[in-house]
Amino acid sequence: MLTENQIESYHRDGYVKVESLFTNEEAEELGSEMIRVISEWGSESIGWHGPWRDMYLPENERQNTKAVFMHNPHFYSAAWGRVIFHTRLVEAVQSLVGSSVQWHHTVLHAKPPELGTPFPMHQDYPFYPHDGPGFVDCLVHLDDTPLESGCLQVVPGSHKNGPLEHITGSHTAPHLPTDKYHPDFIETVEIPAKVGDVIFFSYYAVHWSNVNRSEEWRRSVRFGYHTPDIYPVGKDRNEPYNNIVAGGFKEKKETNTDLT
Repeated sequence: MLTENQIESYHRDGYVKVESLFTNEEAEELGSEMIRVISEWGSESIGWHGPWRDMYLPENERQNTKAVFMHNPHFYSAAWGRVIFHTRLVEAVQSLVGSSVQWHHTVLHAKPPELGTPFPMHQDYPFYPHDGPGFVDCLVHLDDTPLESGCLQVVPGSHKNGPLEHITGSHTAPHLPTDKYHPDFIETVEIPAKVGDVIFFSYYAVHWSNVNRSEEWRRSVRFGYHTPDIYPVGKDRNEPYNNIVAGGFKEKKETNTDLT
């Protein structure tokens, strides 16, 4: 599905953008379905809480940003359920991590116009830690996402450092320490995107996004896939969890029962 250069870029930089992976017709249907899902089932919030807001927002905006988060849009829309097995999406993931992949999650990140919430520098790993690197996040764009709308920004090569220690707790969403990880201190690459584009990035990649100050929505939906040989950290490997195989075949691992 992906070219050798795209695959090389992903493994070197921790991310790659694939343009027009979804056709105009597919994106139009999904966008229309998502508008209905948001209007009937969604709710607006301030976005992520935490002390990081003091470093990313002026004082008069810290309590006024807006966001809509929704997990599992396939609970409300069959069209979004079909995306889990979308041929070109899954084949792209297979190009990056191997022929067998499992779906893990789907979540909407929508930034309303004018003051859509930012996200501080972080890895996605702390939100769903697994015991290996074979985890790819796929950001599907339902709107054109220029820089002023708060597009994704990534620290190239940061995925090679593996899991990093984050600020966590009931008072905050996981984020990297702002005295070390902040756009004032670390150079990031802006990744503007068009409707139907998908950005693939390692869950170890350090990334963030700024405020949506445009007059348009910035709606994107993240799909997480991983190889079947990695498991949630701290969980019994035999404990039931999300086992939906979206591509390939999950091989059974032989266990050694010879105690002699």
